[in-house]
Amino acid sequence: MKKTFILAAIAMAAFSNAQSTWNLLGNLGTSPGKEYIGTRDEQDLVIKTMSTERMRIHAKGSIGINTAPDPNYIFKAMGRSQFISTTTSDTFQVLNHGANVGNGSSLVWLSYKEYQPNNPGIFDVSGITSLNGPFESILSLKANGKMVLGPSSLTFNCSDCNDYRLFVKNGIRTEKIKVDIAADNGWADYVFEKDYKLMPLNELDKFISENGHLPEVPTTEEAIKNGVELKEMNILLLKKVEELTLYMIQQSKEIKELKNKIQQYEK
Repeated sequence: MKKTFILAAIAMAAFSNAQSTWNLLGNLGTSPGKEYIGTRDEQDLVIKTMSTERMRIHAKGSIGINTAPDPNYIFKAMGRSQFISTTTSDTFQVLNHGANVGNGSSLVWLSYKEYQPNNPGIFDVSGITSLNGPFESILSLKANGKMVLGPSSLTFNCSDCNDYRLFVKNGIRTEKIKVDIAADNGWADYVFEKDYKLMPLNELDKFISENGHLPEVPTTEEAIKNGVELKEMNILLLKKVEELTLYMIQQSKEIKELKNKIQQYEK
């Protein structure tokens, strides 16, 4: 009986000591090296509410919220997440201090696991871009691979939108643009081939008088309605310059021939 009483006293003392060093209402003077919430064996730490597991810390350190931890990731969560900050500095940072990151790896990787027929955004940035201005879209990367800089409605205002990947509102300023040419016949040097049929100047004069623009060149109304494809227009302008060069060469030959005839006549 005496032995049982002693054991009970030791247990109560241990419980009392635990209560005095770790209080659910808050603790003071704790020692992180000795006092902590966790396990001392190779078992996961589980946190539950309403008897349902909400978070699990794997014995090796990975964390899962509303999902099982993945040993390949330090943190994994299932469900919607939101970060709110009132700081005047950087709100959210993603840093990688690893060296020699492999080709194909990404600092931030966003993806869908299912086909998205409604074309939602993969990554969107919105905000107020001017004083007292409206809350508007700044950038949107769509599930179909198209990127919009400006209002998302840009992708629905053209009849040939499927032919393009990038849509920009209010212009692009850059130091360099390079346009690839798909094939040799995509350039305009065929104008200088021997069998190229150059429109006679009298026919060209008639066409301009009747239509008010050069052959093949879109009218002002067409350019406003359909826009101008940069590569095609540059090739077309080059073609017209090369045709103009041929006209000048042709006229130069005719002038030289006339001069020779005049000189022979004067003799």
